[in-house]
Amino acid sequence: MKRIVYIIVFVLYCVAAQAFTFALTGDVMMGTTYPEHRLPLHNGALLFRYVSPTLRSADFAMGNLEATLCDADAIPRHCKDSSICYLFKTPQHYVQNLVDAGFDALSVANNHINDFGSEGRDSTMSTLRRANIAFAGLRKMCETAIIVRNGKRIGICCFSPNAVTVNILNITYATKLVTSLCGKCDYVIVSFHGGGEGNDFLHVTREEEFCFGQSRGNVYLFAHACIDAGADLVFGHGPHVPRGMELYKGHLIAYSLGNFCTPYGIGILGINGYAPLLFVEVDDDGLFVKGRIESYVQRKGAGPIRDPKEQAAQLMKKLTVEDFPENNLYFVGNQIRIRTK
Repeated sequence: MKRIVYIIVFVLYCVAAQAFTFALTGDVMMGTTYPEHRLPLHNGALLFRYVSPTLRSADFAMGNLEATLCDADAIPRHCKDSSICYLFKTPQHYVQNLVDAGFDALSVANNHINDFGSEGRDSTMSTLRRANIAFAGLRKMCETAIIVRNGKRIGICCFSPNAVTVNILNITYATKLVTSLCGKCDYVIVSFHGGGEGNDFLHVTREEEFCFGQSRGNVYLFAHACIDAGADLVFGHGPHVPRGMELYKGHLIAYSLGNFCTPYGIGILGINGYAPLLFVEVDDDGLFVKGRIESYVQRKGAGPIRDPKEQAAQLMKKLTVEDFPENNLYFVGNQIRIRTK
């Protein structure tokens, strides 16, 4: 009898000690019907075929939806010449690709959620809701969300500097949202669309960043404030290139995961085509345990494919060392570990 009791206790201990896992990605824009149809083959069903196993293996998978999901003949905003407009309207039934890939939640806080005004926003939200994919990031509409996965309550809040989104520039309000989730959730995840865009913005400057005449926030200050308020994990996107990572008070901050699945309409040459998938393990307190960066690259018209050269991981390692020399993170290949003193 004692032996049985010991076995039960050991099994319960192992279950309790299991880390909770997150799979995180950057921008997803599966194709657009505006101004002309630029859509992948097979309705995009093959876009995520190489990354789906990892997304599905995680307890919780999340990325940034860099487009509207809309079938209606919605009116584009701020576009006088459609030939030079970057506006994205993805067919609503493409949401099934996101479900099949394994996404549990998506940020809608970015500069494209408002491409087709309220009609595009409403269509996107209703489409995601029907697909049972959680979302957050629109001011007074869906500022936060709570999702239950594998017995844990995960709270998400998402930010950007763009119209109708929860503003990354208002750090005081951001920390209030984070704090409001902490009392209700086992883990709180913050996603932000911030920082400058392109190859000139690889580095985290720790200062306010500007791009195209707009403040894109001080992402360093923002991320630290969110952790201070109780967030367990913070990840960014928006620069269209990967950035470095930091361990702050035991919690991981990934400053940009770049583009992930953007087969049309978004530049994917060079490092813009690097598509990292960040896999993170945390303990019961949300503290970082270990992780890895799976490196993928993009090709026009196709989804992310595995990169045997591990270029995304190598770049993020380099940027992490350069931008955060005081870090306790270190890399073994594509594996992320904590340096013990």
